Amino acid sequence: MWTWVTIAGGVALVLFGVRFLRKGLDRLFGPRLGQWVHQLTGHRLKAFISGLGVVVLAPSSTTVSILTVQAVQAGMASARQMLALLFGADLGLTMMVVLIALGAERGAPLLLVAGVILFQFTTLPRWRGIGQAALAVGFILQGVLMIKGGAAGLAGNADFVQLVSIAQRYPIGLAGMAMLMALAMQSSTATIGLVVGLAAASAVGLEVGVAVVAGANVGIVLTTLLVGWKQPESRRLALGNLMAKALVAALMLAFLPWVVKGLALLPGGTPRQVAYAHVGFNVALAVLCLPLVDVLDALTRKLVPQVGGGAERPFGPRYISAGGPESVGVALGQSRQEILRVAEIVREMLEDCWAALKNGDERLALATADRDDQVDLLDQEIKRFLTQLAGLDLDHAEATEQILQLRYLNELEAVGDVVDKNLTPLVVKKVHLGVTFSQPGWAELEDFHQKVAQNMLIAETAFSTRDRLLAEQLLTHKERIGQWEAELRDRHFQRLNAGLKQSHESSAIHLDALTHLKRINSCVSHVGYTILHETDAHRPVRHVQP
Repeated sequence: MWTWVTIAGGVALVLFGVRFLRKGLDRLFGPRLGQWVHQLTGHRLKAFISGLGVVVLAPSSTTVSILTVQAVQAGMASARQMLALLFGADLGLTMMVVLIALGAERGAPLLLVAGVILFQFTTLPRWRGIGQAALAVGFILQGVLMIKGGAAGLAGNADFVQLVSIAQRYPIGLAGMAMLMALAMQSSTATIGLVVGLAAASAVGLEVGVAVVAGANVGIVLTTLLVGWKQPESRRLALGNLMAKALVAALMLAFLPWVVKGLALLPGGTPRQVAYAHVGFNVALAVLCLPLVDVLDALTRKLVPQVGGGAERPFGPRYISAGGPESVGVALGQSRQEILRVAEIVREMLEDCWAALKNGDERLALATADRDDQVDLLDQEIKRFLTQLAGLDLDHAEATEQILQLRYLNELEAVGDVVDKNLTPLVVKKVHLGVTFSQPGWAELEDFHQKVAQNMLIAETAFSTRDRLLAEQLLTHKERIGQWEAELRDRHFQRLNAGLKQSHESSAIHLDALTHLKRINSCVSHVGYTILHETDAHRPVRHVQP
């Protein structure tokens, strides 16, 4: 009985280590992973190589699945492009199993000691992330060591030996069990790591290991299918990956005796041969299916036709996961992308409303109300998504990032309201009254609008890059624009005193436009204070001339 408890404890430690590793790498790269994956488009070979690189930063099949599904659902890449990336990622993920098979568990104590020192006794997020990653790998290797220790007691158990002997006759059944196990644990590494540990203790043979490898590789694809089911293009991605892996698994099981004989010729014993089978599975996947990406894409398009005959999908979030955040780093990267989308919509609202004011286009101005509804919808969804992070274990840097995003999002929503509820009525009023601005008055308004629009773009870039210099420039512009607004009011009053007829007719609209543009500038400039506080709360602000 205790033998089984020991093995279960080892599996639990491996599974926890995989999850903990994902969390540690989230501290280092998480918020940027989503952006990188979105940029990995182009030729299938480039996408395949990019997939190999992605798993260096996110060695988790679940994380990679979520990122690729988000890229497809956001329209940043096609299912065909992300399918090639997944093939590369699958091959890269085999390295952890190889590490386990090579007996690297002997280094577990060193990794655990180094991890505790960096994770517990340092404060910088980068060093804590490195420490957490070291701890995670140490947990995985220590778990394998426990599995090997427990399995040693099973090697001489006659009942267990007989069960294994029976199981070897039903490789398809073994593959099915491994598939369900990989799906339940959301980790093919943990599933195959268990078999490697049992093989190291001579508790199972190579036939069992190969069958489990085939099943675990198929089972982990079901995660992509579940995550991407709601949208046709991401469903095609998951089905294409599932069909490709099912093909390779079927070939491996169909030629199982020959596969086992070939692997048995390789050096290193059964544990390494199981790892080689895992690597070989994904090499075969790349060799056989990478050239067939276009064929798989065409087949999945027939199986999953566009809903509504190609009709445009309803407006909604592109980047955030409907089911909630899978991990903090990935979640913050997704929400940042979604907030930048909101910023783009708000900037377009202002530009169109200003064009309507210039040209007297009431219809164009009223159309901004529809986009303000879009902003309100995204604002609601992003806030719901970000507040779900409160239930996770946020460190100081992650909590700070969450608050910064919520603050900037709130200011963008306020800007949308100013355009919709204040500037749009000004356009309607100007059209209905039939008034025009004086030439110098409109020139001043146009110049002021350009400065505010420039500040909106600076704020968006500063939020995206967290560039301290841009944040300082943003605040300098805020102060200068406040002074410029007061000066423009005085000039307007001087034209009124001079008796310029056009200035009298458009006076209220002119002054209100200045007020609302100043409010917009104040809203978007607030992100500068948060960025400066985040980077260095005590560092003096350098005033940069605009």
